[in-house]
Amino acid sequence: MLSKFKHIYFSAGYNIPLIISFLLPFGINYAIFIIIWAVCFFAFDDVKKGLQRVNQNKWGYVLLLFFFIHVLSYFFSINKTDALNAIEIKLSFFAFPVLIFASHYNEMQIKKIVISFVSGCVLVSVINIFRACFLYFFQDFNAFFYSEFSYFMHPSYFAMYLVFAQLIIILFYPKWLSHLSNLNIKIGFMSVIFLIAIFLCSSKMGLITALLVLPLTLSVVLYHKGYQKIIIGLLIGLIVLIGAAYKLFPTPFERMKQAFKVTLSAQNIDKTDVESTAVRILIWKEAIKLIENNVVFGTSAGDANDKLMEAYKREGLEGALTKKLNAHNQFLQTFIGTGIIGFVLLLLMTLGALIYSFAKKNYMLSLFSILIIFNFLVESMLQAQAGFIFFAFFFCILTQYNFHKLNKTS
Repeated sequence: MLSKFKHIYFSAGYNIPLIISFLLPFGINYAIFIIIWAVCFFAFDDVKKGLQRVNQNKWGYVLLLFFFIHVLSYFFSINKTDALNAIEIKLSFFAFPVLIFASHYNEMQIKKIVISFVSGCVLVSVINIFRACFLYFFQDFNAFFYSEFSYFMHPSYFAMYLVFAQLIIILFYPKWLSHLSNLNIKIGFMSVIFLIAIFLCSSKMGLITALLVLPLTLSVVLYHKGYQKIIIGLLIGLIVLIGAAYKLFPTPFERMKQAFKVTLSAQNIDKTDVESTAVRILIWKEAIKLIENNVVFGTSAGDANDKLMEAYKREGLEGALTKKLNAHNQFLQTFIGTGIIGFVLLLLMTLGALIYSFAKKNYMLSLFSILIIFNFLVESMLQAQAGFIFFAFFFCILTQYNFHKLNKTS
């Protein structure tokens, strides 16, 4: 019986990360899947050989050290509840390096895991669009905007997922799925769905990264295929599309205009302001002050938010205090809580990974790192499940497997 289960694990065990990948856009609790994965690994896999594989990927040391810095921080935290929560949400930095680096998936299995993520994004996007239509026509409620549209998670996180999924489609679907009939139509359909969903999420950073990264990536792909004239046509089409969207759906553009207006008048922000960009600028100033006073060891991960609340109260930042906002910048949040060591480790996993990806010609890791860096600048994404699960999971996948080297026929 044991040998039968072992055979099932080795032949179908990759379905566990595949399911996690597919369900990521649904924002559910993944603990049960990670537990099942861990139990199966230690019960049926060659643990010794698996841990040797973990040792071979040096990025594992960075992620594991980042996790243990938060564990150590517990003993220096006054707020033990928040300290335990910090450890819990960083468990992905322990579990995924061990489970992903220890596993040995073939090329087809990796492709299925990645494609399942894109499929999950398609399904959630369609559900959100149909839900918004239903609410608009049958309940007289406009759900075509921001958090009302993104039902399963915060729109900033969902927009980041969709940009990443669209990059996968642009770079790999023509090669990986070349055996499918009407592939270009399917790619076109998914791309339209994603672009609509990104726009309706109305996340400022989601729109910025989509407008910067997606056209540039597509242009590079088309250029290498010799389609220079198509690039010009697409750029003209993009400009026309943006103009039409501005006329028909002005709300996301108004959010962008308001953000730029607040940024330009940063010295005159009302401390009671609740506009997201205004609040962020005020928060970042207080975060930097906290860092200056706790450069080496930080305040401890458990006390970081408490220290921020004290600063908000002291400086009269009523909007930030009422909403109990974190630093809304992962680099600042990590620096406040874990000091210079945690900050350096985070830099290694972002800027360091970007430099490493170019050296290894792992351009999907490059794009992932750019996407993460942009989003980390305006959100404390490792403080929420939708952020830390996505980051830890795909960081491990991308540093272990170079998608550009996967054979088309595998």
